[in-house]
Amino acid sequence: MDTSTARSDLALVDRILHDVDRTLNMPPLILLAWGLFAAIVNGVQQARAVGLPVPSDGSFQIPLMLLAIGISVWAARRHDTGRETQIDSQAGITFSVAFGVLLLLNLTAQHRVIPADAMSLVWAGGMSIALLVVGLQASRPLLWGGIALLAAAALASFVPAGFHGTLVLGWVAGLVVPAIVLWVRRGRG
Repeated sequence: MDTSTARSDLALVDRILHDVDRTLNMPPLILLAWGLFAAIVNGVQQARAVGLPVPSDGSFQIPLMLLAIGISVWAARRHDTGRETQIDSQAGITFSVAFGVLLLLNLTAQHRVIPADAMSLVWAGGMSIALLVVGLQASRPLLWGGIALLAAAALASFVPAGFHGTLVLGWVAGLVVPAIVLWVRRGRG
């Protein structure tokens, strides 16, 4: 077999493996960063609701969001294995579209059409959809995370005094815990 034929055959095998590989290789650090970001935002809002003196949202949300974006970009570049599965591509698209839509709604509708508390539910609901979709395709921890975040979002309105605290628990159970589980699994090989 000559080198040209061998390369062609290997490329064909690589394409087949790419299409059937259901492994999710998303860097857990991305989930951890966004889970902590959302938990901190809702935690500060819960602290404000119980009367604690906390900084205004504008003083910390944008810097924290920029930090989470920076960590995500850094983790994705650092994680580049040279081989991305179709599931990885679909997960990236799913989370990017969900984040983009939610951010657009946040920037254009919050305080005009959507009250701040409702916006918290919109974020939790939208990200739970992304977790559920990716989880159903490739990751039990993300599936359980999506269920936990959705459950917290559904329960939060029934706990008015602990509305944002309930969402904190949802973000931790929905993103932080699955990130840790995926990190531990990755460490075990």
